[in-house]
Amino acid sequence: MSSSENTPLLPTSNSEHHERRQELIGLAWMAFTSLGFSFSSLFVKLSGASFPPLEIVFSRSIVQFSFAFIGCLYQGVHPFGKRELIFGLIIRGFAGAFGLALFYVAVAALPLADATVLFFMGPIFTAILARLVLKESFGPFDQAASFTSLFGVGLIAKPEFIFGDHVSQEIDPQQRLIGVLAALLGAVMSAIAYVTVRKMGRGVPPLVHVVYFGAVSTVFSFFGTLLFENPSLPDNSTQWINLTMVGLTAFAGQFMLTKGLQLSPAGPGTLMRNFDVVFAFVFGIVIFHETPDKFTIFGATLIIGSTVAMGLHKWRMTTISNRD
Repeated sequence: MSSSENTPLLPTSNSEHHERRQELIGLAWMAFTSLGFSFSSLFVKLSGASFPPLEIVFSRSIVQFSFAFIGCLYQGVHPFGKRELIFGLIIRGFAGAFGLALFYVAVAALPLADATVLFFMGPIFTAILARLVLKESFGPFDQAASFTSLFGVGLIAKPEFIFGDHVSQEIDPQQRLIGVLAALLGAVMSAIAYVTVRKMGRGVPPLVHVVYFGAVSTVFSFFGTLLFENPSLPDNSTQWINLTMVGLTAFAGQFMLTKGLQLSPAGPGTLMRNFDVVFAFVFGIVIFHETPDKFTIFGATLIIGSTVAMGLHKWRMTTISNRD
């Protein structure tokens, strides 16, 4: 008998109420996830005035690795996972570390909202990569959403040969180009990390992924800082606090993301994650006085709208498939 035949036609109100309550709790976790990651980006932006990107990655990575390692020991989980999955975990860790460094470069070069929105191209790149690696569907709806997102990227990037040099006088065109490319490449790396996780399946505890991400990020950023940057220790308590809060808020975001994904449906969960962009716009306007122009607002609307539409479409298709 199929699972649908074993399901009661009239589920009890208590079980239905419990499931609804769990989903609402999951959505609340996802909303707080966005707040955690947004605060992490805020502290990255504040730290970027005093420290180079890889040094900020190094600071975050140490905090994240330490908390994840302790969390594994507390839960009785082997921090470094199964031996046969080590290669995949290292690939996931390197992709995440490289993507994170590129996002921090983008945050330093662009307004906070612009960098955050461009990095949110990650789900689009994930869908494309999942089609190539995991043979998942990527139909006309997904293709249209991807094309629409790319149009939104153009509006935020504001290439000089289309918009002229009068649109974004507050940012040097070369600096904007570097920031845009860094954000997009960072989104590609995050897609590689996500697909790698999917490829390995559910046999790896979430904290083990965070351990490898933190470990690889620490090594990568340490040598990268020594080779390519001029690192320096914080001069005052404000700088120490900013660097520490980058790691603490990021770890909190990772923890809440895991909880939210376990409880909330994928489609509505995608909607809640887009609060990242809302918080980024608010922080950019209120704290950094970065007022977005009409092109940025329209481009952000296209990218976020396409991402949400794709997530909801895949959730709907999955729900229909499970019912059948």
